Amino acid sequence: METQEIKVEAKKETKKEIDEIFNTLDKWKSKSNEVREESRKEYERRIHELEAKKEELQTRYHEIENATEEKWSEVNKAIKKSSEDFKAGLEKLKETVS
Repeated sequence: METQEIKVEAKKETKKEIDEIFNTLDKWKSKSNEVREESRKEYERRIHELEAKKEELQTRYHEIENATEEKWSEVNKAIKKSSEDFKAGLEKLKETVS
């Protein structure tokens, strides 16, 4: 596979993963009325943190779309890290609600 093809495929996979992550966040946000009162503040704090991570992930995705050959690897690693951080935040949110 050529480098350009690899980049295009990576972008598609990244976009798909981001969409899935954001859909999961939206589902959790819609469950706010199901959160126990004693957990509500922690839940809201976690949602706020995830919203910030969402913005960071969106920014990283735009960077990957416009990355030059020289920056591709660096930007790709950064978006993977942002994605992992977001997923970890979702897990913490789940723990808050459980």
